[in-house]
Amino acid sequence: MRKNTPYTITHNIAAALGQDTEMADALQTVRYRAVAEIVRSFLNYTEKNDPGQQGFFAGMIIRILQPDAKSVHFSDMQAVINIIKEGDKAILQEMKEERKAWRAAQKAERELAEA
Repeated sequence: MRKNTPYTITHNIAAALGQDTEMADALQTVRYRAVAEIVRSFLNYTEKNDPGQQGFFAGMIIRILQPDAKSVHFSDMQAVINIIKEGDKAILQEMKEERKAWRAAQKAERELAEA
């Protein structure tokens, strides 16, 4: 089971934006789900390394999590972008490790079948 998911990334973003992630009400839970979908879409987006796209997605996430804020601060956008990048790297590393374990298991099965 993976430790890093769009939901864990969303939780980290909310915490970085100063939100109480432990006491989320029903409306905040819906916002977290929406942000997790945006994060998931961004992680699968082929042009995710384009700075303009990163800012667009980060701005959407901040507006959803902080609907009463009058503006989006650049430092918040940069924090969101960095959290998503770190989460993306962690997810890719977990996938790499899963693949490596799967290959080792396949090799062991083949060796056992040949023995």
